[in-house]
Amino acid sequence: MESRIYPAMSAIPALSGLITTMVTQGYEYRRDDDMALWSSADLTYSITYEM
Repeated sequence: MESRIYPAMSAIPALSGLITTMVTQGYEYRRDDDMALWSSADLTYSITYEM
């Protein structure tokens, strides 16, 4: 996931200059067990920034 999240965040110039730390807190993965039609992952990060 980090290979996709971090590049997306750095592509936003207004944020890249403000964020000092970004730490992964965890994730929750869910899936449709009945028909396997969908799945989702909720990512949680702790972001520290300076303004």
